[in-house]
Amino acid sequence: MANSTAFEKATVYSLGEREDDPAKTLAKLLKANHESNAVLRNPRLLFHNHVPHALGSSYLLGADSAKLEEIYAAEKPNLYDITTDLVRHVITSDNWRQFLGQKKYTAAYVDYFDAEIEKVNGDWKRVVADHLYSGTQPLVNSFCGGLNRYLAVGHPFIHLAYGYEFESKEVIAEALSLGCTEYDQMHVYLDTPPPDTSTSKTRSIADVLENLRNDKRFANYTESLGFANMFTLFGKFEPALREHFTSLIVDNADEQLLDWLQTAATLATTAATIEGGYDFYIAHILTVGHALRILMPYVPEEHKAPVMKQFGLFIILVYLMQLTPRYDSTSIRSLKAKSQGWKEIYQDALASQWFTDVHWSKVVRALNMVEEVRGSEDEFYQKAAGKFIREFDGWTGFGLGVDAIP
Repeated sequence: MANSTAFEKATVYSLGEREDDPAKTLAKLLKANHESNAVLRNPRLLFHNHVPHALGSSYLLGADSAKLEEIYAAEKPNLYDITTDLVRHVITSDNWRQFLGQKKYTAAYVDYFDAEIEKVNGDWKRVVADHLYSGTQPLVNSFCGGLNRYLAVGHPFIHLAYGYEFESKEVIAEALSLGCTEYDQMHVYLDTPPPDTSTSKTRSIADVLENLRNDKRFANYTESLGFANMFTLFGKFEPALREHFTSLIVDNADEQLLDWLQTAATLATTAATIEGGYDFYIAHILTVGHALRILMPYVPEEHKAPVMKQFGLFIILVYLMQLTPRYDSTSIRSLKAKSQGWKEIYQDALASQWFTDVHWSKVVRALNMVEEVRGSEDEFYQKAAGKFIREFDGWTGFGLGVDAIP
């Protein structure tokens, strides 16, 4: 099926042209974060700097300058001071691919991309095109990042989307750095697709998840949730993973993203994991989907299908990692809407005790985005957002935690 453009470009909020005080505060804080803090943070540079996501999404929810300052102040102690012991200024246009997948170069890659953007008079879109889509092993093919060794859970795509949305060259440089340090062997699934071992074909990610849930090979493969399960999955179950991955057909990236976003929203707000509550990793399926909605109009046509296949692989892995939880839209559809629309939902989100959590506002925004591209569907996404705000009591799904990661 020929590809058709389902998504128009999302609204751009160019901070250099906005005169409101919160926009000026946002620009100031993004600059301070870029100059002071690394894109990766401890422990072991496994975690990420989410400041652009948290501040950008909160700004678009309507946060005032004081709220933005409070979010940054709350997160600042968790970040890695870029002026301490990180490697700097060693990446060049000749060697930039030689250090892929090495986290200690997090600041050096930002230095490099800052310099590359400066060389072309701030034309960051040119730098993105030159690095993300070039060569026989394009960087974009590992931009979900860290699927089996690190802990990126889609952050390179998320970071890049916020860079596009706010036309921030600093956030773009950080996103490209993330894509480089989180690069791993998962790119081979896109660079050289594995042999097709599937027993069926589908365009629906929901069908794939149902097949995973019914696959007895994954029944009781582990007792705990969490990222450490990636090592078991790739160590013992990679042939089964490939079978489900190759069952997924992408022949209309935009149309299928529209469909998968509904699945992502339902998963994020109804998945019943063994830990209960709202699952941290499953929420990233929704926020990565949001990022791809922002980015897809800019992705070259020949890369759209691989990007979606990568997203599909990411969803498969996270769903298995969290032990194939049941999810069901009925629990949302049966609710009565308790708000007067998104304005009230945004106000409730910003008034919550959780508003400084760096993932909180992203989920609320992403649910609104799904409604924007899919329609109200009987206020499904507003109901889901309201439920999330009322019920959220901290993230779950970490299982044995970071200590279980070798």
